[in-house]
Amino acid sequence: MMQSNLSKRLDAMISDGKGPVLVSFYNGACADGVCGVQNSYMGKLENDLAGSMARFEQVDLDDAPDLIEKYQIATLPSALLFVDGEIYTRLSGLTDPGVLACAMLQHLEDAGSLMARSGHICPLPQIAA
Repeated sequence: MMQSNLSKRLDAMISDGKGPVLVSFYNGACADGVCGVQNSYMGKLENDLAGSMARFEQVDLDDAPDLIEKYQIATLPSALLFVDGEIYTRLSGLTDPGVLACAMLQHLEDAGSLMARSGHICPLPQIAA
């Protein structure tokens, strides 16, 4: 299957090393249902974390069917968190907005101030003594 332009753009974003990328996958059949709810969570989180290194993308698989196999998407909505070009976390189905936030926040240097500003409260990783 040929790689779509959307797939090429997403690959570039994931591999550019400029920060973690949270990608929400959906299709037209669920866009008005749970996928739309998940995308609204993603939009709010993107606004909450504006100015950080966090990046977000919402991908309609109807426009990039090659990504279904590439990322083994079996459930919609699905979200993948990419860190340093690799899949770090896979979230299948409608995911609580707090879980989405915490998945991203643990990879941001300014997580403490972002949590205070956005109201998201997440356990930060413990540093071994």
